[in-house]
Amino acid sequence: MTVTWRGSTHYAFLVVALSWLIGLGVDLTFAAASGGYQGLRTVRAADSWELLFPATAFVALTLARRLLPPLPRWRVILTDGALYTVVLLVCAGIASWAAGYDVPVDGAFAMGVVSLFNLQLPTAWLLSTWRAGRLEVVAGGTGARLNAGTRRGPRGPQTGGTASWTTFDERGKRCTDAGPH
Repeated sequence: MTVTWRGSTHYAFLVVALSWLIGLGVDLTFAAASGGYQGLRTVRAADSWELLFPATAFVALTLARRLLPPLPRWRVILTDGALYTVVLLVCAGIASWAAGYDVPVDGAFAMGVVSLFNLQLPTAWLLSTWRAGRLEVVAGGTGARLNAGTRRGPRGPQTGGTASWTTFDERGKRCTDAGPH
């Protein structure tokens, strides 16, 4: 079984775009409230290196959902939450290095803390939780299993019966359809 390209790109787009926009909105609100708003230069998106993160995170989450087997919701949250955070730190480190910081790692971890305060990371984690249960899963070459008529009886495995495909729906519930597909 595998997650479709459409499902994985939709998932990644929602998680990355909405969490990033909420982070920018909260940053802009903090800047306006503190009197430090100076036009679009205040917003992180004004720096072209800052735009590296949404593109990289979108590609990373899309490939993670597409290439990894369908996981239970809690594992999707842990995997994608950690991946999102690592991509954020790496991209912030690259942006800090491009800006000429002496120690780009400090800038990366400062951005990680800012992303907690501006609700970017918590939003990404919540969106991942919400979207993980709605991923589009299809039977692929490795995921669909053909049950060749074996069943468990009171005395162990028994043969006989018809062959059937065992697949799972998007919530992980087992669906069995008799006959070849």
